[in-house]
Amino acid sequence: MINKQMFQFPITYTLPLARIAIGWGAHETVADECKGVNIKKALIVTTGLKGTGIVDEIKQILTTNGVAAEIYDKVTSNPKEHEVMEAYNVFKDAECDGVVSVGGGSSHDCGKMLRIVFANDGQNICDFAAYIDRPWTEVAAKSKPPTIPQVSVNTTGGTGAEATAAAMVTSKKHRAKLGMLMPALAPNIALVDPLLIRLMPQNIAAWTGYDAFAHGFDSFLSRIQSQYTLAISLWTIKLVAENLREFVYNRMNQVACENMCWAENMMVAGLHLGGGAGIVHAIGHQIGALTDAHHGLLNAVVTLPLQRHNEATCPEKFAAMARAMGVDTRGMTKMQAADKWFDEVERLLADLNIKTGHLHEQFGLQEKDLDHIVKICSNDWCSEGNPRAFDYNEYLALLKSML
Repeated sequence: MINKQMFQFPITYTLPLARIAIGWGAHETVADECKGVNIKKALIVTTGLKGTGIVDEIKQILTTNGVAAEIYDKVTSNPKEHEVMEAYNVFKDAECDGVVSVGGGSSHDCGKMLRIVFANDGQNICDFAAYIDRPWTEVAAKSKPPTIPQVSVNTTGGTGAEATAAAMVTSKKHRAKLGMLMPALAPNIALVDPLLIRLMPQNIAAWTGYDAFAHGFDSFLSRIQSQYTLAISLWTIKLVAENLREFVYNRMNQVACENMCWAENMMVAGLHLGGGAGIVHAIGHQIGALTDAHHGLLNAVVTLPLQRHNEATCPEKFAAMARAMGVDTRGMTKMQAADKWFDEVERLLADLNIKTGHLHEQFGLQEKDLDHIVKICSNDWCSEGNPRAFDYNEYLALLKSML
């Protein structure tokens, strides 16, 4: 019998991870990959990526090589419930048999979620939300897993959504971002091409790159750990620390660009091999639900206060992360070394032109919203892995301090 009185998390599970192809020109194989998973008519799910020509190129590659394609290009940042349902209706009406998601996290998540809806006869996507209370495993057990294939073509350098078995939807009814976790949800293959990644504008490069960093430290600090997590997450932190600045300000630097592609997908592996997210992601999600601000930016803005709150629970981990960011901690006490991580992150944020806190000034968040955010976070599966146990009053006070 499992002794849960002794162990907080007695068993570590890993989640399915997509095949990932990383390399220059990888997007040109999209038609071959579609044929490999028997997609004959694809729905391209995207925000449109206006001004880049990427969507038109992907469609041309597909159709030239015998894969028919329709386009749904109305996805927005932090994909909305009605967008998922609309994409599902386009998919069904066009008689498509597979999804090609083109873009960043919003496009990939919308594509994943329309597959859930299709597998479950058009049921509203919000019915599949994963919570701590009414465990996500119970929701998944009562749902049919997706069966239609998905090929993801990634254009951003940080979210990892192109390869994960999770997705997020913004619900106006719930005033929340709702997470989905389901077997077979990960795309069949993720195509990560530095040629496309470096077309991001400067601010998106900074925000999505920081998202990879946040996944790295959330996974490393998580209570839900595995030995995989410790190694992969630390290397992710190192790659971001060494390459993000150069990539943001010189996206033609092929070494920094390729390393950010690897950082993004290494942190995906860290999360899926037993890491999990933490309170930075939980609060970032729910602020985003109310403000529609970029998720990576929100993670960056709340990192320092929230992780200061965690520092006392695992200073040795913060010290290890400082070393991964290049700090020589020899001769320091454990707490002195831990403090150095915060110095490094503060410098990184300044270099990326990101300001900590000031949530009202930057995003229009109101004090009346804070109670709702904290209540949603208390039941968000992202907060379960946080190293410090959730306390409503503590997090309400932290959010107030960031207004």
